[in-house]
Amino acid sequence: MTNEEIIETLESLAAALEIGIRYENLSHGRIAASKGGLCRLRGRPVIIVDKRACLEEKKELLLQSLRRFDLSGVYLVPAIRDLLE
Repeated sequence: MTNEEIIETLESLAAALEIGIRYENLSHGRIAASKGGLCRLRGRPVIIVDKRACLEEKKELLLQSLRRFDLSGVYLVPAIRDLLE
């Protein structure tokens, strides 16, 4: 799977789990203050992602954030399940 396909699958997983994803400009000048992360906004989980991050960084941030949730009852293709474990 390409990084784009993985990111699309992770975005679909987040939507199914009712986890918001927001792509925001987190850069100040040329330096990003943060690549983003998981937070709660009005009581709901939201993953904030720096929209200027490369695909690999976006993928890793989504994986890191989604690992914090119980995914045992969710069907995932084996390639995605392997990445999340």
